[in-house]
Amino acid sequence: MARIWVRWNGASWEGEEVFMSDQLVAISFTNKGGFRFLLGAVYGHNDRRRRETLWQDIIRLSSLAMHRHLPLLIMGDFNAMLYSGEKLGGRSIPDQILSDFQSCLLQSGLRDLERVGHIWTWHNKAMVSRVACQLDRALGNSDWFRLFPSSVAEGLPAGTSDHSPILVRFVESPRWRARPFRYDNSWFLSAGYEETVAGGLCQEAVGTAQFCMVHRLKKTKRAIRDWVRALPRTSLQEKEAELRDLQSDLQDDMMSGEMAAREKKLAAEVNTLRLQQEISAAQWAKCSWLKDGDRCTRFFYDVIRARQHRNRIQRLIGRDGRLVTDQVAIQEEAVRFYSELYHQTDYPSVFPQLTTKTLITEYGNSLLMAPIRMAEVEAIVMQADASKSPGPDGFSSGFYKRHWGILKVQVLAAVQEFFDTGKLLKELNHTFLTLVPKKEGANSLADFRPIACCNYLYKIITHLMCRRMEDAMQGLVSRNQAAFIKGRSIAEHSLLAHELIREFHKPGGMKACVKLDLRKAYDTVNRDFLCHLMGAMGFSETWVDRVRECITSPTFSVLIQGIPYGFFGSSRGLRQGDPLSPYLFTLVMEYFTCLMDIAVHRERIVPIYSRVSPVVSHLIYADDLLVLLRPSMRGIRELAAVMEEFGQLSGLRLNRDKSKVYFSNSCTLKEERALELGVEKGDLPVKYLGVPLSVNYAKDRECQSLVDFAQRRVEGWQAAGLSFGGRIELVRSVISAIALFWLQSIMVPLATIRKIEGICAKFIWHGGIHAISWEQLCRPRKEGGVGLRSLVSVREAAGIKLAWRFLQGDSLWSAWMTSRYLRGRNFWVCEIDNNFSVSFKHILRNRPVLRTAIRRKMREGGETDLWLDPWISGQSLLEILGPQRDGVAYRGLTCRHIISGGVWRPEEYRFTAQLGEEIRQVQITPTALSDVWVWAPPGRSEGAGEFRFTSCYDLVRPHFDDIEEYDFVWGKGLARKMQLSAYKLVLGRLLTRDRLLRFGVPVPDPKCVLCETENEFIGHLFFQCHVAWSIWAEQSRRHLGGVGRERDFREILKWIGDCRGQEQSWARCARLRLAASVWHVWKERNRRIYEGLSTTPVGILQNIESDVLVMSP
Repeated sequence: MARIWVRWNGASWEGEEVFMSDQLVAISFTNKGGFRFLLGAVYGHNDRRRRETLWQDIIRLSSLAMHRHLPLLIMGDFNAMLYSGEKLGGRSIPDQILSDFQSCLLQSGLRDLERVGHIWTWHNKAMVSRVACQLDRALGNSDWFRLFPSSVAEGLPAGTSDHSPILVRFVESPRWRARPFRYDNSWFLSAGYEETVAGGLCQEAVGTAQFCMVHRLKKTKRAIRDWVRALPRTSLQEKEAELRDLQSDLQDDMMSGEMAAREKKLAAEVNTLRLQQEISAAQWAKCSWLKDGDRCTRFFYDVIRARQHRNRIQRLIGRDGRLVTDQVAIQEEAVRFYSELYHQTDYPSVFPQLTTKTLITEYGNSLLMAPIRMAEVEAIVMQADASKSPGPDGFSSGFYKRHWGILKVQVLAAVQEFFDTGKLLKELNHTFLTLVPKKEGANSLADFRPIACCNYLYKIITHLMCRRMEDAMQGLVSRNQAAFIKGRSIAEHSLLAHELIREFHKPGGMKACVKLDLRKAYDTVNRDFLCHLMGAMGFSETWVDRVRECITSPTFSVLIQGIPYGFFGSSRGLRQGDPLSPYLFTLVMEYFTCLMDIAVHRERIVPIYSRVSPVVSHLIYADDLLVLLRPSMRGIRELAAVMEEFGQLSGLRLNRDKSKVYFSNSCTLKEERALELGVEKGDLPVKYLGVPLSVNYAKDRECQSLVDFAQRRVEGWQAAGLSFGGRIELVRSVISAIALFWLQSIMVPLATIRKIEGICAKFIWHGGIHAISWEQLCRPRKEGGVGLRSLVSVREAAGIKLAWRFLQGDSLWSAWMTSRYLRGRNFWVCEIDNNFSVSFKHILRNRPVLRTAIRRKMREGGETDLWLDPWISGQSLLEILGPQRDGVAYRGLTCRHIISGGVWRPEEYRFTAQLGEEIRQVQITPTALSDVWVWAPPGRSEGAGEFRFTSCYDLVRPHFDDIEEYDFVWGKGLARKMQLSAYKLVLGRLLTRDRLLRFGVPVPDPKCVLCETENEFIGHLFFQCHVAWSIWAEQSRRHLGGVGRERDFREILKWIGDCRGQEQSWARCARLRLAASVWHVWKERNRRIYEGLSTTPVGILQNIESDVLVMSP
């Protein structure tokens, strides 16, 4: 009996069988209009081994579709899952099952269609021990998504079956409507641009500084639009074809100076068009991590399409609970929802006298309102990301950076006017709300995050306000908060949460942890309360008025499919996307700390703490709240009362559906206590700030979400558009993201690290043969790698950083750890105790490496232990002199005892002359400040004592000898693709036919495809094959003054280096041409093998000349 049936309407479609197996049936469909696509119907086996055939069949089918440039849709029951989160209940999914499916998609370049409706497509229909999975799905290739960007896979009701049917739907595109103006960063490369912009910005205007600025921007916008319409529509493809034709003609008249000049001019035009295309695509793709790859324009466009598809709102659940799919109705629903969301109804306008812990000083207020300096404003503009989305006026930060010479005086006048008058031009504060889905398949407006796109001139003002508030925030905001406060770390906040939860497994009474979620946090802030609170904190009335103007004057339009709809004001909330909002929200949350501190002080809430540790009743990071307390009924009621009072005043209400309470095992009546609080009871581990929070250290299974994060970043058809260099840069960004947070927040198991490194390595090599090992790739370029970082070494470096941060002692986490574990003992000699937490043991084990990278900056010497701290060239006096010293009691003594008048007096303790001289070499900086440790790794001088993760990583990574061919491989001006082909050549890792045979890959013919006479290996292909040699020899004769007899690239490099009489530019040109020849020969070899196409040696030379013209200075 057949396992798979495919039926279609024969009147409209003609179907032709392409492939058939017991798990996959592929049909090529063509309609009456000639449109053609491939459909794959899947029914995967339950057995993992038998599914291996399915994965190979899918890879082959996707390869066929790619070579024929056909859209491909594969759908059905795969009987496998991609991520651990695609299963609810039952046993966890084995890693190998996930890896098989992930590898298949990585090699095939397929990606999920957006899933809507019933996403849990299978369940066991059991009353108990219920299990649900996402087994059924639809996948598409890049050609599919280019043609059908709005297609979705809708899961239908299962009925009596245990599987939900999958219906692929095509959502109609909305009716065309002109999109708002958006400045393109690539325009400056086109003729006439500078004059057009200068003409608009220099227009005469009469009125306030803000009005004049906005007026000139409007004039400039109109001028740019007219200029863009008048630009000649010359495509890159047309120019490239024109250049190829000219180079063919040049072969018949190589001595023509006129044709040579025209060739150079055309090459420059082609390069300009390529650069324009790349700059524009990169701007809208917003891939800031891809700074050192090839021109990945196709990838950028795929990213843009994917983001447009992800953010496209195709269906909504309306206020009456009915599904809305009509675009006009969706627009009306969105405008209504957000106009109501930002409208204040029952908030109090009269507030009680607020008591805050600290007040801003008069000096602090004077700094806030100090005169605006041009340097301040210029620093803000120059440090901005030019790819950020513009506001309603369409001008991004890239425009301001490009034309700062003209704009700076006007901008400074507009900014200063706001600070002088406290008034904002209404038009300046208009805002577009772009809706970003919080989850896949979002169909309710509550599932979207409204991100405010503000005009950049307004953002300059608020960025300036933020910079001035930074210093004031340090003293105003308690150490319980870590977000947006300079010097405070989300990683340390997460570590402290782990330490506090670790207390749950210890005896000593009942304990509870409450994870509180605030409903629409930013959007519901009571603005009147915020301003009242700032006044209570001591902010001057003038500054509060400036803040009030910023948050109360905006008007809004909602972007649906990139087009603005509606126009409405607001009476509550802070805009997500306004630089000022995070700082103001932090001040609002500080009032929660005040209420909690009062409750703790009056013993209505009893926090979890030991006798010696600081009291930590709660932790706050932005809108993530964690409360830790003894869960007596009185304490639970008091916490509920605190949240109620805080919500009434601030507008921030508890989202009880997403809040949970977690109890220690010793706690009784858990359900009753949770009911009293009004939230659900949860079970540990739980995610907090993105990482697992558990009583014990994180296990491999608890870190599966980190593995999924890495997999999602590198999978799918978008990444398939990346070159080898682009894939390396994407992996670099994945490692950087992991290093920035995860590895500094928890002890990630080595097993998890190895999985992620495997995912990255597999992605770099497209799931095929790993021509170069991961360990080799992770070396610095000078040592034979590509400069990636080994996650194992990053993990070690993160441990060193953790120890360094602990040593600074300036955070709540370090204070808690010091009092909890050291208890008066010296950090440098404290022995590791079994009762210490995993993170503190990790800190202590990193002391030997840490002490080699730091030195003591001596001031008065009162905080430096004379005998135990390593303040003399990384050693302590106890280590230098030994544990015994007759007549000297070394406990409790500090370096102050041998300093007098800012000068060392080692003779006080009768040290040897040599030791006394070493002590005098330690510099003293007389000041009232405390002694500090400064970062000073061996061989590094940058940073003036500030910690640098790069130098920390360099301390722990393996080191290797430099390679001789570094200048050839990574030479200045060489295209990235050529650098990497030269890199593989130097290592001997290009997958020529002899190496493929060595890896067990069947090769139809081992002969070289260029000369078809000798067997192919690296040495032959590039320099011994007469076709390849003729290409290099011809270049040498034309441009290098002759050719040597060398037939090996290392000998050729030696010949280049031995030509000492030549200028340096000659050697650079020679290396550039050699690398270009290698890349083009390799490209030609692959075209002949995989595409059945060939180019003559003359054509290859022309292509080399084109590239060299582009790369040459």
